[in-house]
Amino acid sequence: MQSHKEEVKLFLTQNFIDILLISETHFTKKNYFSIPRYKLYYTNLSDGTAHGGTAMVIKETIERYELLKYEEDPIQATSIKMKGFPYEITITAVYCPPRHNLKEEHFETFFQTLGPKFIARGDYNSKQTLWGSRLTTTKDRELSTVSQEKNYSFLSTGTPIYWSTDENKIPHLLDFLVTNGISSAYTDRAILSTQITVRKPTPRLHNSKTNWDTYRQIIQDKVNLSIILKEHEYIKLETNNLLNLLQHAAKEATPNSDPQTQTNNISCEITKLVAEKRRARSIWERTHTPDSRRKYNRISNKLKSKLQEMRNESFKKYFSNLKTQNNSIWKTIEIKKNIKNLTPPPHANV
Repeated sequence: MQSHKEEVKLFLTQNFIDILLISETHFTKKNYFSIPRYKLYYTNLSDGTAHGGTAMVIKETIERYELLKYEEDPIQATSIKMKGFPYEITITAVYCPPRHNLKEEHFETFFQTLGPKFIARGDYNSKQTLWGSRLTTTKDRELSTVSQEKNYSFLSTGTPIYWSTDENKIPHLLDFLVTNGISSAYTDRAILSTQITVRKPTPRLHNSKTNWDTYRQIIQDKVNLSIILKEHEYIKLETNNLLNLLQHAAKEATPNSDPQTQTNNISCEITKLVAEKRRARSIWERTHTPDSRRKYNRISNKLKSKLQEMRNESFKKYFSNLKTQNNSIWKTIEIKKNIKNLTPPPHANV
């Protein structure tokens, strides 16, 4: 997952993704990343090894809070509670390793932790015709039994995502969504049509571009220091006048700041390479020929190189715009120093 960071950022930007759910992250306590304007939550295996695991990338502006991580060996999950209208919804990234023979009680215990309304998407490693797989095995009837008893719903693309290297084996659909308490009229594949509560920015009277010399001059010109405060009403009146003056001075000295919006500056070449990589991977998964593998590797390496070039160019542009006059260069140095000395908390919310 770490090696695909730039592709993840590209995917989020190109598709205007609000929430990205990821299975098999292979993260450890020392191996994670951050993405600007997004929050990363993830769950690793308790033994600290880099396999399995789940993660969720969500826009910082969406109001939510993280639930307890589900770190059992048979099921790993990362969950957040998102405030929507008119109720709260649990969004969960799930991974079920194939080596475990999961029973009905495993799934039932897990789903009970998610609350009355949830969307649990991930790699369940379960084959069942109910969610689009081409066959049903004895092991995977356990999940369908729980779902039917609890009246859970399934949502999937209906197309296989796993292609075996053995040409005689049938491709399977292992990755899908389990939902509860949400009408199918409000869902379309991985799109949830509901009014999401967006966190409003904290109102501020000043910002990094405030001209403090102007601020002081306005107060000096308009403040009245020869007021005689004899009665309580005079004190209350002049206090309000002073507060109004301070607010007026701050507004006059602070230029309007447009909210930062995410723009799509991805080149046509990179966009084309992403599409080519997906096609090449699809061909290789179906055929597993040496030629298809070489083509897939060649396109993947070219895309990785172009993404690195884009990142370097963005880095150069950012630093070329830093100035000492507005203290932006010193703020950047201080931020980098704090990040370097920062130790991630045990729950690893980055």
